[in-house]
Amino acid sequence: MTVSLDDAIAASTHPRLLTAEFLTICSPRIRRFWDYWNSKRGARPMPSRRDIEPTEIPDLLPYIVLTEVLREPPFLRYRLVGTKQVAVRGHDPTGEPVRGHYIGHHLGKEEGEVLLNYRIVIERHSLVYDYNSTIGPASDGGSFGIKPVREKGTLLLPLSSDGQDVDMVFCCADIDMPDPVTPS
Repeated sequence: MTVSLDDAIAASTHPRLLTAEFLTICSPRIRRFWDYWNSKRGARPMPSRRDIEPTEIPDLLPYIVLTEVLREPPFLRYRLVGTKQVAVRGHDPTGEPVRGHYIGHHLGKEEGEVLLNYRIVIERHSLVYDYNSTIGPASDGGSFGIKPVREKGTLLLPLSSDGQDVDMVFCCADIDMPDPVTPS
């Protein structure tokens, strides 16, 4: 039995905003991402993937994830993963399903919260701002190590090629990648 979206949202205690109210607390990077998406949608409920021009947002590309919405399992697949996102994960999940390849505070028991964020975007054709500041892994695979990564907020937005059904989720996570720790 599938839980209704409204019931799933009501049962969740995860910190997320579902309205433009997030603009009062988000980082400048997330605001720029929102402004770009909003300019591309115009009077439509959501823009299409064709409307997104990477050369217009080179400063955002390392932080962006583009996820394809599929009709059959795995249902969600990473189509593009920015370099900051790859660095945090320690591998490039492009082409992989979202389930099992996401990052952050959602690890382990909170996998449902990641999938709920996507479900909200897809079913409601609306934004999700996940503002649970997160500390990520602290390894660069080398001898110097790095300080933990900090995610300061993530915005998920719908894209639609037909103007009705969400077929891509456009996401930007504001990630701080600290400088390497210097040995004393």
